Amino acid sequence: MIKKSIPQLPSLDLFRSKDFYENNLGFKTLKQYDDILLLEKDGIELHLWLCDDPSIPQNSSVYYQVDSIDSMYLDYKNKGIVHKNAELMDKPWGMREFYV
Repeated sequence: MIKKSIPQLPSLDLFRSKDFYENNLGFKTLKQYDDILLLEKDGIELHLWLCDDPSIPQNSSVYYQVDSIDSMYLDYKNKGIVHKNAELMDKPWGMREFYV
């Protein structure tokens, strides 16, 4: 039985990623090593691993389902972290989503 899933995402700079995830998205650092960063928010864990190939993080993502996507979107838009080509939209596959 699967009890938990922990996304692992690549990062070109763990220091900058830590700053972004903590200060913009509200994550807290659980542990930090030279090549991996363990973060948590609302009981969800996320691992960032150090990567030197920019194409890998550019083509990686994770979905989070949230209680109020509209208020989250406005908060993130006000922070200037919503991806400019991925505003909040209802998708044909039934998701209401945006990208950071």
